[in-house]
Amino acid sequence: MNRETNDLLERADALARDRLSDKRLGHTTRVAVTAERLARLHSLDPQRTRLAALLHDAAREMDRRDLLRRAEEWRLPLGGPERENPGILHGPVAAELARRSLGVADEEVLEAVRVHTTASPGMSPIALAVYIADKIEPARDYPSVERLRKLADTNLADATREALRRVIAYNEGRGRSIHPESRRALAWLEND
Repeated sequence: MNRETNDLLERADALARDRLSDKRLGHTTRVAVTAERLARLHSLDPQRTRLAALLHDAAREMDRRDLLRRAEEWRLPLGGPERENPGILHGPVAAELARRSLGVADEEVLEAVRVHTTASPGMSPIALAVYIADKIEPARDYPSVERLRKLADTNLADATREALRRVIAYNEGRGRSIHPESRRALAWLEND
């Protein structure tokens, strides 16, 4: 690992520690370890993947009004779903925070942070790794998690497709709206 990457990882870790509760920091750390393991399994850059995972929830504990204000101030895409549920802005706001606060310029890392909640068609392999790591980190415990863990070890796209199917079905079953990007991501993965 080069010195610049190591410095950026240390600063990302410090940012997460500064902005997150102990519980959320524990989750973030487990996602980082899981994402890095998946990166190694799938021949991705483990440091870039870990960086994205460390940053993925950096804005997760921001107040909904603050998320909206930041998104407007930074001219991030704001549609009906984001205004209805500002919590989903924590990925895009965290990506922009990483760019502005840490100087992260790696677009693939920023994309992974930005889309880790909704997914997105055309996601990069690092984005797939972070998305699925968020769903399968060791503290996650739900009926299909072991199946997703096994799928993630063999194929990130298959695991993400399965996770999206389950998230969409779960939310539909409870009458919750589904972000259009999630539906588009699933269609992309089913046709790929």
